[in-house]
Amino acid sequence: MNDETSNAIIDAYRNGIVTSTSAFVTFAEPVSALRRIHSENPDLPIGIHLNITEGKSLLPASEIPSLVDKNGNFFSPDQIMSKLPDIKIEDVRKELNAQVKLFLSSEVPLDHINCHHHITALYTPFHIVMREICLQYNVPMRNPVPYSIYKKMNVNKGSGGASAAKEMIVYGLLHPFKSFPMMKVMGPAAFIEQEKINNEAGIKMPDWFIDSFFENASVSDLNSIIMQLPNGISEIMCHPGRAGEVKVLSDPDVKKTLEKSQVRLVKFDTI
Repeated sequence: MNDETSNAIIDAYRNGIVTSTSAFVTFAEPVSALRRIHSENPDLPIGIHLNITEGKSLLPASEIPSLVDKNGNFFSPDQIMSKLPDIKIEDVRKELNAQVKLFLSSEVPLDHINCHHHITALYTPFHIVMREICLQYNVPMRNPVPYSIYKKMNVNKGSGGASAAKEMIVYGLLHPFKSFPMMKVMGPAAFIEQEKINNEAGIKMPDWFIDSFFENASVSDLNSIIMQLPNGISEIMCHPGRAGEVKVLSDPDVKKTLEKSQVRLVKFDTI
């Protein structure tokens, strides 16, 4: 969370098609930033972007030793793959709950939950903690199934491309004997199983998580994605703070495509 990124998100919300955002709380002064953004934009729904793959943890390393290095730094996506079997779920639970409690201390309404690098969905044992948090606070979460796995959406380049997913694939190819035991809790079948469990638990989620705008920040690609949306409620992942995306998300032609395709912009409270 920084001013440049926050301002780009607010611009895309006020002038574009962004309908909600989610915030890190593992960086400098998150509570004051949350309060300021909410006071200036009271209608902007803000969720929490839970993080266990970048920067430092909220809790000291001594409390969550399997989740961080000795200096309290999270393992990056390329580092965490080899450590997944040894990370204790209780350490994940402690850290993620600490992040939620810090967010709530800002008194900004918690709109929804998702996770940095989608790691709590890609490695499904971590998804248990996400489910617990959603049930405890009665908030929606991002659908754990990336729509790109169905291979039903054609874009000019990429196909979702979440960095953690890429790292998992690379790790699996380089270390097949180590990764094989994890296959039952990773991959499309595991994602879909978590979606089913979430639905049975009554957790609110969009019907679809559209990950194909990642690495496809052009008006033509976004228009193509909109025209290929499946029936139901879709969440299109975007990063307005990245160069070029805020212009695409605010382009008048994109709004025209929404109208032509009879796609209505909604928020998580619509679910």
